[in-house]
Amino acid sequence: MYKNQLTVYGEHLAKAQVLPANAAAEGNGGSRKAGSMLGAAEVVMVAASAVTVAENGTLTLALQESADDSAFAEVPVIFRKTASGAAMTFAAGEVMARLPMPSDTAKYVKAVFGTDDAAATGTVNVIFEYLPR
Repeated sequence: MYKNQLTVYGEHLAKAQVLPANAAAEGNGGSRKAGSMLGAAEVVMVAASAVTVAENGTLTLALQESADDSAFAEVPVIFRKTASGAAMTFAAGEVMARLPMPSDTAKYVKAVFGTDDAAATGTVNVIFEYLPR
């Protein structure tokens, strides 16, 4: 069980999406029903291909929530990591970020992610990973 990802087939918040360089973008998977998970899942960003973020560049992963799947607001939990001393590099399949999903998250969620590095490269997947109980 350890070091394996327990996911739902086809439930991607982003799939093989180019990591935005010096920008943020919504995941190409759109929104997903997730509000009834009651803290049983994390949102995980995984490198779909090799990813590089330059030294001093920051990688960010955030969530937005909505009760009606139309008006979205930020979830107050954000993953942010800055490359210090060297570039951040991730091989394909390597976990880049984990974000706990609060138990009171609204019915629909979508991912927003990006960098402040103008030379960031690579593609990412953003998925739900179910936590063993």
